[in-house]
Amino acid sequence: MTRADQEQARRFAANVSTWLLVIAGVAGLVMVANKWARHEEVRSIRIVGRKILDSAEIMKQAALPDSVPLGKLDLTAIETRIVAHPFISHAAVYRGENGTLVVEIAERDPVAVTFAGGSPLYLDSTGVQLPYRFSSAAFDLPVIGGVMDAPAADSTRRGIPAAARAQARVQSARNDSLRIREALGVLATLRSYEQGLYRQISEIRREANGEYTFLTADGVVPVKVGYPPDISGRLRKLDIFMTTVLAARGVDQAASIDLRWKGQVVVRWREAARTSA
Repeated sequence: MTRADQEQARRFAANVSTWLLVIAGVAGLVMVANKWARHEEVRSIRIVGRKILDSAEIMKQAALPDSVPLGKLDLTAIETRIVAHPFISHAAVYRGENGTLVVEIAERDPVAVTFAGGSPLYLDSTGVQLPYRFSSAAFDLPVIGGVMDAPAADSTRRGIPAAARAQARVQSARNDSLRIREALGVLATLRSYEQGLYRQISEIRREANGEYTFLTADGVVPVKVGYPPDISGRLRKLDIFMTTVLAARGVDQAASIDLRWKGQVVVRWREAARTSA
């Protein structure tokens, strides 16, 4: 081996040694950082995506264990507990900087109120039933009626076998779900037409024959709008009528409105209105 070869071999060995020292140093720093992270305390909690729920309720649902370092928290278990809340559809929990635990949630937004057994329930846009809670969020929501079955006789009668009662309950729940999704489709049609008209309707009611009736917010006038496929084409007729004729005469003068006639709006006026007309 020549002197030049020996010098090149020495330099190569020196470079390898240097890199080994660097790698060992980095590995040591990583080990120290991980060890420190496992013992780092939770200094703060940041909640992202909250609109309806308050922070205290979310943290109660998260049920963080006491005195557990940030690095040892079971983040998956925390997420599972959070999404068990009926108003939360998704949760992601992760470690942020400087001892921060980040809780990112997606809430279910109520779009309507309905009634089951006389008790109010919220509905989100997918038909999920949510427990009712008194808040300002409820004031602007329309009511959807006629979509929830009363308990079927076969599901409560004592002489009926348990399997038959269970089947009746399942069928009733399936019927409720189908009607709820249909009614939410009608609500979406109304809402997408024009916000002014949407704000003038306080209730959407499904009748026993499958047709729909709107109830106006002022005067609670029933408006017969027919079956779901026909409703979209009748909204303009209703909008024009309410902003012209009804606005001029007064909503309280109308007893009922029927949009089911082609090219017509059939109105039944109250006795006092007919007498003075």
